[in-house]
Amino acid sequence: MRIFKNANLIDLSTEIGRRKFIGAIQHNWDTIRDIGNLALRMGVQEFTSGSNFPDEVAAAIAKYHIDITEIERSYEAAFDIVDLRGSNASSFKIRDVQSGLSFARVRDGEKALIYGISGNAVEVELDLYGAALEWSRKWFMDQEWWTIEDNAVEFRRKWWESRAIVFWDLIQSLTDGTAYNVPYDTVGATAVAKDINTINAGCLELITAHLDTGLGVNASTQMVIFVPLANKPRVERALLGTFGAANPAGDRISYNISAFYTAGLDWVRPLDVVAGTDWTGHGSDNQPPLGYLCIPGRKNKLGERMDLTILSETDILAFAEKTAGWGRYGGAISEAQWRRLLGT
Repeated sequence: MRIFKNANLIDLSTEIGRRKFIGAIQHNWDTIRDIGNLALRMGVQEFTSGSNFPDEVAAAIAKYHIDITEIERSYEAAFDIVDLRGSNASSFKIRDVQSGLSFARVRDGEKALIYGISGNAVEVELDLYGAALEWSRKWFMDQEWWTIEDNAVEFRRKWWESRAIVFWDLIQSLTDGTAYNVPYDTVGATAVAKDINTINAGCLELITAHLDTGLGVNASTQMVIFVPLANKPRVERALLGTFGAANPAGDRISYNISAFYTAGLDWVRPLDVVAGTDWTGHGSDNQPPLGYLCIPGRKNKLGERMDLTILSETDILAFAEKTAGWGRYGGAISEAQWRRLLGT
């Protein structure tokens, strides 16, 4: 999607011209975001190929000539979105509350028991993120429209890339301990069978831990697994579960799982002496976890406070147009809803 339909109309010599210039960039950024949101709402899980997009998404992509594959937003599959745009909120709360509620038979003349609610609240800050770019006015005088366009596109891409890093780091911050790490299977006869058994064990742990919690978790619950790119072939084979030499027992994944493959998971664990080489329960070095498994939504929350927004001014001393992009968001994960599947 080109930002400027007719670059020859760009005119920074007037206030109206400057507003139109910034408005064109903002429109481009907003359109990319809106079509990404539409794709997620329509169930598009990975922005890889337009061949399987729903008609509404494909039509929007065709209309605006957008390369939707440049956006990394698969991490959003783990979160419920809390839309706080237009509000005055600087944070939001995730309440880890429970009532102890249970249903029991109430006989004629009796009253239902009333349960009190107890628990704690987690405050999630909506942090401000920003960056600035300086366009030399010489580019406009010399009509280097391709340079201006490339810089605006890079600005937009860097926003989504930096946002993705924040959330991948949040996911990888999952406590490193036996409560959240699922040991790699040692029973399976082949590597594929061991991968399958490890994923099944993680699903079983999560479902069992959430019985009777009021979060609506059961054997049919949709779960997601985020997979380091290095393990993509392994997890794809495990999810396929094809009978053959690599899987002679015909083992299968027994649960409802969607997989997302990303280079954003770098398996660097905080506090490692040598980053990424000392996973609890892990027998060899320099290998990523098989993946991060979670029950999506519920108390995994992502708060949206302000979309990427442009502010601009002319710097007469630098003979440049300075543009800053700002946005606000925040998020938190409920560690109880996650398991790190150790690999080998």
